[in-house]
Amino acid sequence: MSKPKGHRFWRWSLNAYELSGVKNRLIYLQDDFGFDVNLALWCVWRASEGEALSVDALRAAIRATTEWSDGVVEPLREARINAHEIGPPEFYTLLKEIELAGERHEQNILFKLSRPASPIEREPMLAAARDNLARYASLMDAPRRHGFSSALLRDLIDHIFPDENQQAAGQA
Repeated sequence: MSKPKGHRFWRWSLNAYELSGVKNRLIYLQDDFGFDVNLALWCVWRASEGEALSVDALRAAIRATTEWSDGVVEPLREARINAHEIGPPEFYTLLKEIELAGERHEQNILFKLSRPASPIEREPMLAAARDNLARYASLMDAPRRHGFSSALLRDLIDHIFPDENQQAAGQA
């Protein structure tokens, strides 16, 4: 398989999204608690690059992406879902490709807000990922929504960064 083109965040996101259980967890956070999948992935990726995001950095990222996400990506997603239910398969496929291009543009915006990578050990990286996602969840007011738990965030992180025992069990 050829290496996907694009910046580090885009490539990292495509790989993370395909890991077992990650897609379902991200869609659940999106559909039930208002998360933007790209922002959630950015929070975790920034931690993997050694960055703990401040509330101000997260607010800036939300401001930078909201207009595009609300005005383009979400309507495309809704059109794709509707096309899947009532339209011809080739139209669904076309909308899916266009939606993915919209997602990629949002990730370009986020990538431009990112600092250069700094080496980080596993445990501090996991802590930064939990903190980044918790700050984002708080800004989204997710903790006040019925059914939300910080365990959902830890579970997502565990699926993106499985420990050696989980990796060995998955390969057996």
